Amino acid sequence: MNYEFKEITSFRASDGNNIRLECWNTVPSTADLAREYAMAGKPDRYVVFSEGQTKSPIIGTRLSDGAVERGVFISCILRPSFFPSQAGLLAPLSAVALLGAFEEHTTKKAKIGWVSDIYYEGQKIGGCTIEGKLDSFSSYEYMIVSFALRLDNKFFTPRLTDMISKVFDEDNPSIPMIITKTILNKFFDIYIDIKNPAKHMNTYKQRFLYYDRKIKYTQNGKKFSGKVIGVDKSSCALIVMNKSGETIEITSPSAVISISNFNPLSRLSKKQQINKKS
Repeated sequence: MNYEFKEITSFRASDGNNIRLECWNTVPSTADLAREYAMAGKPDRYVVFSEGQTKSPIIGTRLSDGAVERGVFISCILRPSFFPSQAGLLAPLSAVALLGAFEEHTTKKAKIGWVSDIYYEGQKIGGCTIEGKLDSFSSYEYMIVSFALRLDNKFFTPRLTDMISKVFDEDNPSIPMIITKTILNKFFDIYIDIKNPAKHMNTYKQRFLYYDRKIKYTQNGKKFSGKVIGVDKSSCALIVMNKSGETIEITSPSAVISISNFNPLSRLSKKQQINKKS
């Protein structure tokens, strides 16, 4: 497959800083490419963007050989000045930014799944991942924040295309490029508040999808069940009440085995369910 390079451009983000944006038509993974660049010394706020990926660990879609998933795929290199202990909220804050960007281009409302997945009408349409390399116990050599958002008509309203085409017809940029700039603007507006994230975590809690849901989880190698009662605003740990009425915190998504009644069709009307199945 030809992974066609498009261009390198730049723009000034909403926080006043310049963003270098490397644009591709299709790549295997923007995160893999950004990691290579980070280790090679690319600067802070260097961003890899693609309109297609052949592997999508963020969304989790299984693609056959040669298949391409279309949408918005972004990986941003950061050279942060904050301590590793302050990085724990970067994933949920990134989800808040992605949610805000989604809703800026559509009248529909989305929800956030723990830790940083985005759901629309019960379907996962995107998410964020964070990775980093420490150069000492007190600082990062680099971090990479990756975003993915599906734009196909099954998960995203077709009206979006018409709206954006009319507004931006003069410049004729691609729709994924427009949404990419929105995501990055939203993210860097939040990123500057990383040391004081309370207001953004309030948004996260308000839009959290798993409140009052029963879950099964593992702890010390054993399986338990309980009910989600919240998210910790300082650590983003999942707060669960177990069968004994005790409150525990789950910090690793891999510890959650299942979430009850989380059927992609369960949050749709009967008419919508019929349409989905047909």
